[in-house]
Amino acid sequence: MKKNLFSTAVLGLMLAATDVSAYTDINPTESYNMVVAGQGYIIDVRTFEEFVWVGHPGKNKAGDGAALEGKVVNESWMKYGKGDVLVINPSFVSDMEELFPDKTTPIIMMCRSGVRSVAAAVALEAAGYTTVYNMLQGFEGETDANGYRTVNGWKNTLPYNFSNVGVYGD
Repeated sequence: MKKNLFSTAVLGLMLAATDVSAYTDINPTESYNMVVAGQGYIIDVRTFEEFVWVGHPGKNKAGDGAALEGKVVNESWMKYGKGDVLVINPSFVSDMEELFPDKTTPIIMMCRSGVRSVAAAVALEAAGYTTVYNMLQGFEGETDANGYRTVNGWKNTLPYNFSNVGVYGD
């Protein structure tokens, strides 16, 4: 009896410590394939500055990625507050509800490396979104032995650009 009670208590603690989020982790290639097939949108949760200056999924100069047109949205999870300190965007969820009122729409959250996107995915799930994905490795990916973000990530294998309007201006 004591052994069963102990086992039940341990199991309960393990379940409480387990991530109960329903979002699904997918890699950049899976994300690209979903969006190109018309099965969702990429929400780039990085700051607007990162979106424009570092780049974002979209059509490159060779024309690759044209199918992403209108399927990539920049909605920052964090914004610059007083003193250039990043703070959570208080209107993130309401902005998303305005953009995507159908909470069953497949939404792929993406940030630089796959950390901010998890927080944004959890917030959307708490708001009732049911088909939420987190893009592992994010836009820039993991760092190599020299500290550069050249390992995996969207920009290292898939089409992207640096424009906030979806095409190059030069």
